[in-house]
Amino acid sequence: MQGFPELYDTDALRSQAFDLYQRCLTDGTPTAMLQFVQEQIAHRPPRTTLMREVVDHLSLRLQELREQYFEARDRLLYIVHKRYDVDLTPLLKTDPDAYHQLPIDDLISAILQQRSLRLDEETRLRRILKVSHAIAAQVYHDAEMTEQIRAFIHEWLMALSSQRARLQGDDGRAPGERLQ
Repeated sequence: MQGFPELYDTDALRSQAFDLYQRCLTDGTPTAMLQFVQEQIAHRPPRTTLMREVVDHLSLRLQELREQYFEARDRLLYIVHKRYDVDLTPLLKTDPDAYHQLPIDDLISAILQQRSLRLDEETRLRRILKVSHAIAAQVYHDAEMTEQIRAFIHEWLMALSSQRARLQGDDGRAPGERLQ
């Protein structure tokens, strides 16, 4: 592989990992990223430092996505409360992580129980809910995929760490013990 020094360049690999992650989100499948991880793990020695950096990046990204999800939900609650003087919070308490899965008709019915709406208000509210659901569903899906990829890499790192500890223990030394 002398003709491809970038394959050994950690910065290039890190960049490739983040590009593949974005592609996975766009394509809706983690396959490309999982293949990349397997290639890095199969490398001798495995590129564990790179994989730890990717796990750290994905952990931060996952936190950001969860924050975005709850911001979208809170924005919807605020808009509905300000425009229609209706509190949807009780409907969302049962499963705050899946508010985008609540049927729009159920939300409209709950609102209509609290307040009557003109047809144009109901139509506008349906659009608001539809857009909010679409945004939240995308963020939720991205978070789920991010967690799946992060967990896959983390499991590989834990397995490699266990394997290394066993190998060090097999040579007669306690894990972590140094040769003198």
